[in-house]
Amino acid sequence: MGEAIFLILALILGITVLFNLGPIIVLAITLSLAYVAFRQYKKARTTGKKMLWLILCGVFLIASVTNAPAVVGLAAAAILYLLYKNRKEKKDSAGINGNGDDPFVHFEKEWRELSRSYRPNEF
Repeated sequence: MGEAIFLILALILGITVLFNLGPIIVLAITLSLAYVAFRQYKKARTTGKKMLWLILCGVFLIASVTNAPAVVGLAAAAILYLLYKNRKEKKDSAGINGNGDDPFVHFEKEWRELSRSYRPNEF
């Protein structure tokens, strides 16, 4: 049952990410343009150029705020990644026979115990 719930949740989150892919791309573009405008504002020497870059930075920030659905898509992508990562860790920790009793996980510890207990020349 846990596997079915995971698949349904992953499907819903995947569809959410795909539907919000356009706003996510536009958000990335507008934020990068706002960053470039801010960097140019910091480099500008005259007041006119500083005002121009500051206005452009504001315009790009307002354009990025209008992409609110992109935040939902980014949250869905983050949750989908965490679910995938958590599921992968569970599968890795399950071991060879699926119940966590992997005989090779603690090989070094077992080998030391066997080496201490076995003394070939002692009677």
